[in-house]
Amino acid sequence: MTTPADQHDARDPELPGRLLTLERDALVPLLRSRPDADFALPVAACPGWTVRDVLAHCSSALIRVVERRFEKGVFSPESNDRDIAERADWSHARVVDELERGMTEAGAVIARSDGRLDAVALGMGVPPRL
Repeated sequence: MTTPADQHDARDPELPGRLLTLERDALVPLLRSRPDADFALPVAACPGWTVRDVLAHCSSALIRVVERRFEKGVFSPESNDRDIAERADWSHARVVDELERGMTEAGAVIARSDGRLDAVALGMGVPPRL
């Protein structure tokens, strides 16, 4: 017999994708409306990182999921720093474009991951101070 507690604990594989879609729909227009100076603001929750760094990190993490690129050491501090550095010469619009693509396409991959990638979707967030 299934109890309400059992139903509550059941994983909804579509939830991470729905969360990413809702967040994308709110966040991307906000980011596209911000002046360039806002991307240089520091993020208190990530000492040493700017809003742009956080966006570059989030977009690269989602694209890794979309492209299923999980090499050794992925999502480590060193890997995160490399991902941010690789995007250093990108325009803010290009970083936001990549973020939008990742938020659009990662949900289906996460849904098929049996929960192993749920934290990627749940780790995305609006950078503080925007």
